[in-house]
Amino acid sequence: MLLLSSKIALIFIFVQDLDADGERSGGKCPLTPHEVGLMLRALGFANDTYIYVSSGEIYGGEETLQPLRDLFPNFYTKERLANEELNPFLPFSSRLAAIDYIVCYVCHQ
Repeated sequence: MLLLSSKIALIFIFVQDLDADGERSGGKCPLTPHEVGLMLRALGFANDTYIYVSSGEIYGGEETLQPLRDLFPNFYTKERLANEELNPFLPFSSRLAAIDYIVCYVCHQ
Protein backbone atom coordinates (compact mmCIF):
# COMPACT_ATOMS: atom_id res chain seq x y z
CA MET A 1 0.00 0.00 0.00
CA LEU A 2 1.26 3.46 -0.79
CA LEU A 3 0.21 6.40 1.31
CA LEU A 4 0.49 9.67 -0.50
CA SER A 5 0.11 12.90 1.32
CA SER A 6 0.52 16.37 -0.08
CA LYS A 7 -0.94 19.51 1.44
CA ILE A 8 -4.55 18.48 0.78
CA ALA A 9 -4.51 15.12 -1.00
CA LEU A 10 -4.37 11.67 0.52
CA ILE A 11 -4.61 8.51 -1.57
CA PHE A 12 -4.23 4.84 -0.63
CA ILE A 13 -2.92 2.43 -3.26
CA PHE A 14 -2.50 -1.25 -2.53
CA VAL A 15 0.64 -2.85 -3.96
CA GLN A 16 0.82 -6.62 -3.83
CA ASP A 17 3.67 -9.04 -4.37
CA LEU A 18 3.09 -9.87 -8.03
CA ASP A 19 5.10 -11.08 -10.96
CA ALA A 20 4.35 -8.26 -13.41
CA ASP A 21 5.37 -10.20 -16.52
CA GLY A 22 3.37 -13.24 -15.45
CA GLU A 23 0.31 -11.18 -14.63
CA ARG A 24 0.54 -9.25 -17.89
CA SER A 25 0.86 -12.44 -19.94
CA GLY A 26 -2.27 -13.68 -18.14
CA GLY A 27 -4.23 -10.64 -19.32
CA LYS A 28 -3.88 -8.62 -16.13
CA CYS A 29 -1.92 -5.41 -15.95
CA PRO A 30 -0.34 -4.61 -12.55
CA LEU A 31 1.67 -1.44 -12.43
CA THR A 32 5.34 -1.52 -11.57
CA PRO A 33 6.55 0.97 -8.96
CA HIS A 34 8.01 3.07 -11.78
CA GLU A 35 4.67 3.10 -13.59
CA VAL A 36 2.92 4.06 -10.35
CA GLY A 37 5.32 7.00 -10.00
CA LEU A 38 4.70 8.14 -13.57
CA MET A 39 0.94 7.87 -13.06
CA LEU A 40 1.09 9.90 -9.85
CA ARG A 41 3.15 12.60 -11.55
CA ALA A 42 0.65 12.66 -14.44
CA LEU A 43 -2.14 13.08 -11.88
CA GLY A 44 -0.39 16.19 -10.60
CA PHE A 45 1.40 14.94 -7.48
CA ALA A 46 4.55 17.00 -6.93
CA ASN A 47 7.90 15.40 -6.22
CA ASP A 48 7.69 16.66 -2.61
CA THR A 49 4.71 14.33 -1.97
CA TYR A 50 5.31 11.88 0.88
CA ILE A 51 4.95 8.21 -0.03
CA TYR A 52 4.66 5.44 2.55
CA VAL A 53 4.87 1.89 1.18
CA SER A 54 3.41 -0.69 3.51
CA SER A 55 4.13 -4.03 1.95
CA GLY A 56 6.57 -6.83 2.18
CA GLU A 57 9.03 -7.48 -0.58
CA ILE A 58 8.14 -5.73 -3.82
CA TYR A 59 8.83 -7.85 -6.90
CA GLY A 60 12.24 -6.90 -8.17
CA GLY A 61 13.24 -5.68 -4.71
CA GLU A 62 14.96 -2.38 -3.99
CA GLU A 63 16.20 -2.12 -7.56
CA THR A 64 12.59 -1.97 -8.81
CA LEU A 65 11.68 0.71 -6.26
CA GLN A 66 14.54 3.06 -7.19
CA PRO A 67 12.74 4.80 -10.10
CA LEU A 68 9.81 5.57 -7.76
CA ARG A 69 12.24 6.90 -5.16
CA ASP A 70 13.88 9.04 -7.83
CA LEU A 71 10.51 10.57 -8.73
CA PHE A 72 9.41 10.99 -5.09
CA PRO A 73 12.39 11.43 -2.72
CA ASN A 74 10.12 11.51 0.36
CA PHE A 75 9.69 7.74 0.11
CA TYR A 76 9.34 5.74 3.31
CA THR A 77 8.74 2.21 4.55
CA LYS A 78 8.32 1.03 8.12
CA GLU A 79 11.79 -0.55 7.85
CA ARG A 80 13.25 2.80 6.88
CA LEU A 81 11.45 4.67 9.66
CA ALA A 82 12.14 2.16 12.44
CA ASN A 83 14.75 -0.46 11.74
CA GLU A 84 15.78 -2.13 15.02
CA GLU A 85 12.55 -1.17 16.74
CA LEU A 86 10.68 -3.57 14.43
CA ASN A 87 12.56 -6.67 15.59
CA PRO A 88 9.99 -7.70 18.26
CA PHE A 89 7.20 -7.42 15.67
CA LEU A 90 8.83 -9.30 12.78
CA PRO A 91 7.38 -12.73 13.63
CA PHE A 92 3.84 -11.28 13.70
CA SER A 93 2.40 -10.15 10.36
CA SER A 94 -0.77 -8.82 11.99
CA ARG A 95 1.29 -6.57 14.25
CA LEU A 96 3.28 -5.31 11.28
CA ALA A 97 -0.01 -4.56 9.51
CA ALA A 98 -1.16 -2.69 12.62
CA ILE A 99 1.99 -0.55 12.46
CA ASP A 100 1.17 0.30 8.85
CA TYR A 101 -2.37 1.23 9.86
CA ILE A 102 -1.12 3.48 12.66
CA VAL A 103 1.38 5.23 10.37
CA CYS A 104 -1.35 5.86 7.77
CA TYR A 105 -3.82 7.01 10.43
CA VAL A 106 -1.36 9.43 12.05
CA CYS A 107 -0.30 10.83 8.65
CA HIS A 108 -3.94 11.47 7.78
CA GLN A 109 -4.52 13.56 10.93
